[in-house]
Amino acid sequence: MINDRTLQNTNSTSDLDQRDGKKRKKYDGEAVLRWSHDFSTPIRYTVVDRSEGGLRIVSHLPLNEGMTGLITRYLPEGRSVNQPVMVAWASSTPDDDGYHCGIWFFGTQ
Repeated sequence: MINDRTLQNTNSTSDLDQRDGKKRKKYDGEAVLRWSHDFSTPIRYTVVDRSEGGLRIVSHLPLNEGMTGLITRYLPEGRSVNQPVMVAWASSTPDDDGYHCGIWFFGTQ
């Protein structure tokens, strides 16, 4: 498993903060995602906040809008899930934390 926090980023710009209009709750944890293009490699991402329709993560590598995958686990509680997701939006420039990305839930949870 790759821990996205171990990937370092030296660029710094402002944060992209897009909202989907749904009430978001701050989340202090991580999500383990498996992207469709490389399902065998789970990657841990820091979760900034969550809503009923998705979440915002921070990635140290840029993600592309439209990427699909599956959230398989939430950490630190270790709750196992099989939630299909898609990258709804992604910042094109990182801030000190990395690239902020909006992840949209689709399908059933």
